[in-house]
Amino acid sequence: MKLAKRTYSLPPSTLERYERQLAPGERSKTVAKLMEEWLAERERAELRRLVVEGCQEMAGLYQEVDQEWNGSADEIWYEISE
Repeated sequence: MKLAKRTYSLPPSTLERYERQLAPGERSKTVAKLMEEWLAERERAELRRLVVEGCQEMAGLYQEVDQEWNGSADEIWYEISE
């Protein structure tokens, strides 16, 4: 895997606690994993938002179709059960 080096400014106390918890070889891997999880959650939240927005936009159409077909199942059942 290709790696890219970046510089970020973080609070010293946070860095000290982080570095005490992880061996040097695990630090970048852990940051990468945390970033991936954070990005995935943001992407899921955006997808949820888009689904809800789409459902809200389609609600009127769903209601029209429901009214159009309201009672049709009863009529069909009546026809085939005779």
